[in-house]
Amino acid sequence: MAPRGLCYPQARKLAGGSLVEIIMARHQGFCGGVRRAVEMAEAAARAHPGGVQTWGPLIHNPQVVGRLEDAGVAVTEALDGLRGEAFVVSAYGVEHAVLDAAAARGMKVIDATCPVVTRSHSLAHKLVEEGYQLIAVGDHGHPEMVTLKEALGDRVTVVHTREEAAALKLRGKIGVISQTTQSLQNFREIVGDIALRVKELKVVNTLCPAITVRQEEADVLVERVDALVVVGGHGSSNTTRLAEIGRAHALPTFHVEVAAELRPEWFAGVRSVGVMSGASTPNWIIAEVVGRLEEIGAAMEAPAASRTS
Repeated sequence: MAPRGLCYPQARKLAGGSLVEIIMARHQGFCGGVRRAVEMAEAAARAHPGGVQTWGPLIHNPQVVGRLEDAGVAVTEALDGLRGEAFVVSAYGVEHAVLDAAAARGMKVIDATCPVVTRSHSLAHKLVEEGYQLIAVGDHGHPEMVTLKEALGDRVTVVHTREEAAALKLRGKIGVISQTTQSLQNFREIVGDIALRVKELKVVNTLCPAITVRQEEADVLVERVDALVVVGGHGSSNTTRLAEIGRAHALPTFHVEVAAELRPEWFAGVRSVGVMSGASTPNWIIAEVVGRLEEIGAAMEAPAASRTS
């Protein structure tokens, strides 16, 4: 049975009458926060022909970032490299030092931070103000965690694994939040471990619903297919989570950014292929991946058809 409220994936036959199926997860393409950030950056490029910049990639998809660069949205990771008319904050947020430097150079600051991330950080501040020792379950070095750590300093500790959480010295009231794109399973396990060690625990679910539903769909999809293709940036944490779910089920799982990465030999003997995407993967890349899978499936069927004719 699918998790409550979860839409089942949809099956489709491959082109050319192939017996191989592609089973598509329902939730594909940009989530709302990513779409908002991309649209804001595109609008900024149109409104500011003198140049627009972001600090690091706007979203974790190199192909989309490349298109934005072609449209006039440049990427920098050096304070002395900030220049132009406008600065667009990435979907994951940015450190205050960068914002101050952009403003000092007279750049208009356009905040494209995902509202789900903004809410998460606001709740984190509230827990600290209420006297909780704050633990954030997330990826070290992820922009969302970096900006949170910058704002709260030693009042927040970022942990990524159960082992890291087990090594913490916990005293008094403990509050726990999560990076919005964190693994639902990892969050559950770490919270469960901490709950057994403390007298007072407050857990605030800051996982992004758009990310969580894809992880739940992955749990359903892996039971229906012979192989899984996850489409999205190799540097995208939420896309990587989907691939991890497939591999945890011992399912042949392939994380690709673009269709050209697909290899026919991966699908030898495969009769059904699941396709999922990360929340920062555009529909046009997904369509290209599906098209390539159809070509591979048709080519695999052709020899079989000739042997039976």
